[in-house]
Amino acid sequence: MDVVNIVKLPEMKVASFHAIGEKPEIIAFAKLQEWALLRGIFDEPGKYKVFGFNNPPPEPGRKEYGYEFWVELGKDINAEDIETLVMPSQTYAVMHSEGIENIEPNWQKLMDWVATSKDYESDEGQCLEGHIPGCKYTEDDFRLYIYEPVRKK
Repeated sequence: MDVVNIVKLPEMKVASFHAIGEKPEIIAFAKLQEWALLRGIFDEPGKYKVFGFNNPPPEPGRKEYGYEFWVELGKDINAEDIETLVMPSQTYAVMHSEGIENIEPNWQKLMDWVATSKDYESDEGQCLEGHIPGCKYTEDDFRLYIYEPVRKK
């Protein structure tokens, strides 16, 4: 069985980077990377959390969909030139996922875990993909954490 952990993320201010297309993750990440590199956000891997999610999600018969990245902002980061928002504190069921081909099956495993949990149930909030510092996001190195909002039953 895959390991599921319960994690409470604190409220955090984030910068948002969004794209729509056939591979919007690549476009949105390029925007994030260009902006973040100028501010030293990736100088200390893991110092600032990076999350992503489909926005809007893929639909049958449509090649284009959206993807949005959020990067945590420290008090020392100047973000006047980018859209920012406050990500609310939330409790999540979290599972590690490896391989591009395993993202959907692992989301299903996590959703099944939540559906059968005796202690937790799904909650309102944004499902997230937590990006891992140092991961190259290639076919040989694609890893992330998947986050499903939950609350105690």
